[in-house]
Amino acid sequence: MRPSPDLALACEPEHGCITCGDEAVRLRVLRVDDPRGLALCEDASGERTTIEIALISPVERGDWLLAHAGTAIAAIQPEAVT
Repeated sequence: MRPSPDLALACEPEHGCITCGDEAVRLRVLRVDDPRGLALCEDASGERTTIEIALISPVERGDWLLAHAGTAIAAIQPEAVT
């Protein structure tokens, strides 16, 4: 069986992860620790978490990211955050 060419095989904000079923989370960067490859971030409800940013560096304070399993997987535009 072949996957449909219309299906994106990636983690996207409107779909869950094809590997584990989790959804990516939108986060705003509060602080960046470049030497360690980490960023302190906050979600829309104000909950804070630290995530790895090595896959999408450089990251700056105020950037919006999609994170999955504690790792930033994409930078997103602020207008994409709802």
